[in-house]
Amino acid sequence: MATVEKLKKHLDKAKEQLSELKTKNAKQNPDVRKKKKKVKRLARKCAKITYMEKKLAEKSSKKKKSTDA
Repeated sequence: MATVEKLKKHLDKAKEQLSELKTKNAKQNPDVRKKKKKVKRLARKCAKITYMEKKLAEKSSKKKKSTDA
């Protein structure tokens, strides 16, 4: 499974490529649409992983609190 750091690197690279394509080509270019989709997909994937890590941390902290009480 990909790590968050690697995903963020890929996301930054995809954003760079998208900005280069936007400056060169028109709005309706299929390559621009592909890059936009890739950026959105990577952003969702990265957000999902960070969300799951956050929820896991909350869950473990709740368990620790309940065992202490």
